[in-house]
Amino acid sequence: MKRAYHLLLAGEHPGAFGVARQMQREKLTSTIVSASTVIRGARKYGKEIGKPIRCLRGKPAKRLTHDTKAKRLAFSHESKRTNWSRVMFTDGKKFNFSYPGAKVKPVDPDLNPIENLWGLVASKVDAMGCKSFEDFKQAIRGELSSVRKEVLKKLVDSMPKRLGVVIELEGDKTKY
Repeated sequence: MKRAYHLLLAGEHPGAFGVARQMQREKLTSTIVSASTVIRGARKYGKEIGKPIRCLRGKPAKRLTHDTKAKRLAFSHESKRTNWSRVMFTDGKKFNFSYPGAKVKPVDPDLNPIENLWGLVASKVDAMGCKSFEDFKQAIRGELSSVRKEVLKKLVDSMPKRLGVVIELEGDKTKY
Protein backbone atom coordinates (compact mmCIF):
# COMPACT_ATOMS: atom_id res chain seq x y z
CA MET A 1 0.00 0.00 0.00
CA LYS A 2 2.78 2.37 -0.96
CA ARG A 3 0.33 4.63 -2.81
CA ALA A 4 -2.02 4.80 0.20
CA TYR A 5 0.91 5.86 2.37
CA HIS A 6 1.87 8.68 0.01
CA LEU A 7 -1.71 9.82 -0.56
CA LEU A 8 -2.37 10.01 3.18
CA LEU A 9 0.79 12.03 3.76
CA ALA A 10 -0.01 14.38 0.88
CA GLY A 11 -3.35 15.20 2.54
CA GLU A 12 -5.04 16.06 -0.76
CA HIS A 13 -7.88 13.58 -0.23
CA PRO A 14 -10.27 13.80 2.75
CA GLY A 15 -9.14 10.99 5.02
CA ALA A 16 -8.62 7.29 4.47
CA PHE A 17 -11.94 6.87 2.65
CA GLY A 18 -10.96 9.64 0.20
CA VAL A 19 -7.67 7.84 -0.38
CA ALA A 20 -9.58 4.59 -0.99
CA ARG A 21 -11.71 6.33 -3.66
CA GLN A 22 -8.62 7.82 -5.28
CA MET A 23 -6.90 4.43 -5.37
CA GLN A 24 -9.95 2.95 -7.12
CA ARG A 25 -9.97 5.84 -9.62
CA GLU A 26 -6.31 5.11 -10.32
CA LYS A 27 -7.29 1.44 -10.88
CA LEU A 28 -5.06 0.30 -8.01
CA THR A 29 -8.03 -1.51 -6.48
CA SER A 30 -11.05 -3.00 -8.19
CA THR A 31 -13.43 -1.61 -5.57
CA ILE A 32 -13.34 1.11 -2.96
CA VAL A 33 -11.64 -0.60 -0.02
CA SER A 34 -12.46 0.27 3.56
CA ALA A 35 -10.73 3.08 5.43
CA SER A 36 -9.34 0.45 7.83
CA THR A 37 -7.71 -1.38 4.94
CA VAL A 38 -6.10 1.84 3.70
CA ILE A 39 -4.80 2.70 7.17
CA ARG A 40 -3.56 -0.82 7.85
CA GLY A 41 -1.70 -0.94 4.51
CA ALA A 42 -0.20 2.52 4.92
CA ARG A 43 0.97 1.78 8.45
CA LYS A 44 2.54 -1.50 7.33
CA TYR A 45 4.37 0.19 4.45
CA GLY A 46 5.56 2.99 6.75
CA LYS A 47 7.07 0.45 9.14
CA GLU A 48 8.75 -1.38 6.25
CA ILE A 49 10.53 1.75 5.03
CA GLY A 50 11.39 2.95 8.53
CA LYS A 51 9.01 5.94 8.47
CA PRO A 52 6.00 4.85 10.51
CA ILE A 53 2.87 6.96 10.46
CA ARG A 54 0.18 7.41 13.05
CA CYS A 55 -3.35 7.62 11.74
CA LEU A 56 -5.91 9.42 13.85
CA ARG A 57 -9.59 8.70 13.48
CA GLY A 58 -12.38 11.19 13.72
CA LYS A 59 -12.91 14.64 12.36
CA PRO A 60 -9.80 16.73 11.91
CA ALA A 61 -9.41 19.70 14.20
CA LYS A 62 -11.14 22.79 12.93
CA ARG A 63 -8.87 25.42 11.50
CA LEU A 64 -9.25 28.98 12.64
CA THR A 65 -10.85 31.38 10.19
CA HIS A 66 -8.99 34.47 9.04
CA ASP A 67 -11.41 36.62 11.08
CA THR A 68 -10.84 34.57 14.25
CA LYS A 69 -7.07 34.74 13.82
CA ALA A 70 -7.29 38.51 13.39
CA LYS A 71 -9.34 38.84 16.59
CA ARG A 72 -6.92 36.64 18.54
CA LEU A 73 -3.98 38.62 17.24
CA ALA A 74 -5.63 41.94 18.14
CA PHE A 75 -6.49 40.63 21.62
CA SER A 76 -2.89 39.47 22.12
CA HIS A 77 -1.44 42.83 21.10
CA GLU A 78 -3.93 44.75 23.27
CA SER A 79 -3.31 42.52 26.29
CA LYS A 80 0.49 42.42 26.35
CA ARG A 81 0.66 44.80 29.31
CA THR A 82 -2.22 43.27 31.29
CA ASN A 83 -1.57 42.39 34.91
CA TRP A 84 -2.87 38.81 34.68
CA SER A 85 -2.75 38.27 38.44
CA ARG A 86 -5.77 40.62 38.65
CA VAL A 87 -7.88 38.80 36.03
CA MET A 88 -10.55 36.22 36.83
CA PHE A 89 -10.34 33.31 34.41
CA THR A 90 -13.46 31.28 33.68
CA ASP A 91 -14.41 28.88 30.95
CA GLY A 92 -17.54 30.85 30.13
CA LYS A 93 -19.75 27.78 30.47
CA LYS A 94 -19.65 27.35 34.21
CA PHE A 95 -19.99 30.94 35.42
CA ASN A 96 -21.65 34.09 34.24
CA PHE A 97 -19.48 36.67 35.96
CA SER A 98 -19.53 40.29 34.90
CA TYR A 99 -19.30 43.71 36.43
CA PRO A 100 -19.29 47.26 35.04
CA GLY A 101 -16.20 47.98 32.95
CA ALA A 102 -15.14 44.33 32.69
CA LYS A 103 -13.74 43.24 29.35
CA VAL A 104 -14.84 39.85 28.11
CA LYS A 105 -11.83 37.58 27.78
CA PRO A 106 -11.57 35.02 24.97
CA VAL A 107 -12.72 31.47 25.59
CA ASP A 108 -10.10 29.97 23.29
CA PRO A 109 -8.56 27.16 25.35
CA ASP A 110 -5.00 28.15 24.47
CA LEU A 111 -5.65 31.69 25.73
CA ASN A 112 -7.45 30.62 28.89
CA PRO A 113 -5.33 28.82 31.51
CA ILE A 114 -8.45 27.67 33.38
CA GLU A 115 -8.79 25.00 30.67
CA ASN A 116 -5.43 23.57 31.74
CA LEU A 117 -6.61 23.49 35.35
CA TRP A 118 -9.83 21.67 34.37
CA GLY A 119 -7.74 19.17 32.40
CA LEU A 120 -5.52 18.49 35.41
CA VAL A 121 -8.50 18.05 37.75
CA ALA A 122 -10.45 15.93 35.23
CA SER A 123 -7.60 13.45 34.78
CA LYS A 124 -7.31 12.94 38.55
CA VAL A 125 -11.08 12.63 39.01
CA ASP A 126 -11.36 10.17 36.10
CA ALA A 127 -8.72 7.98 37.73
CA MET A 128 -10.86 7.78 40.90
CA GLY A 129 -13.69 5.94 39.13
CA CYS A 130 -16.55 7.68 40.95
CA LYS A 131 -19.66 5.51 41.38
CA SER A 132 -22.23 8.25 41.97
CA PHE A 133 -22.79 11.91 41.16
CA GLU A 134 -22.19 12.80 44.82
CA ASP A 135 -18.82 11.01 44.71
CA PHE A 136 -18.04 12.89 41.51
CA LYS A 137 -18.90 16.30 43.02
CA GLN A 138 -16.84 15.56 46.15
CA ALA A 139 -13.91 14.39 44.03
CA ILE A 140 -13.94 17.60 41.99
CA ARG A 141 -14.14 19.76 45.11
CA GLY A 142 -11.34 17.80 46.73
CA GLU A 143 -9.07 17.99 43.70
CA LEU A 144 -9.72 21.70 43.17
CA SER A 145 -8.95 22.47 46.82
CA SER A 146 -5.73 20.43 46.65
CA VAL A 147 -4.27 22.31 43.69
CA ARG A 148 -1.11 24.03 44.92
CA LYS A 149 -0.90 27.81 44.64
CA GLU A 150 2.34 27.41 42.68
CA VAL A 151 0.42 25.56 39.94
CA LEU A 152 -2.16 28.35 39.73
CA LYS A 153 0.56 31.02 39.70
CA LYS A 154 2.40 29.18 36.93
CA LEU A 155 -0.78 29.05 34.82
CA VAL A 156 -1.46 32.77 35.33
CA ASP A 157 2.19 33.65 34.70
CA SER A 158 2.05 31.77 31.39
CA MET A 159 -0.26 34.39 29.85
CA PRO A 160 2.44 36.73 28.48
CA LYS A 161 4.15 33.77 26.83
CA ARG A 162 0.82 32.51 25.43
CA LEU A 163 0.12 35.94 23.94
CA GLY A 164 3.62 36.09 22.49
CA VAL A 165 3.15 32.73 20.77
CA VAL A 166 -0.23 33.84 19.34
CA ILE A 167 1.46 36.97 17.98
CA GLU A 168 4.33 34.90 16.59
CA LEU A 169 1.84 32.54 14.90
CA GLU A 170 -0.17 35.51 13.58
CA GLY A 171 -3.29 34.55 15.54
CA ASP A 172 -3.17 30.79 14.88
CA LYS A 173 -3.62 28.06 17.52
CA THR A 174 -0.83 27.32 19.95
CA LYS A 175 0.33 24.21 21.81
CA TYR A 176 -1.33 25.47 24.98
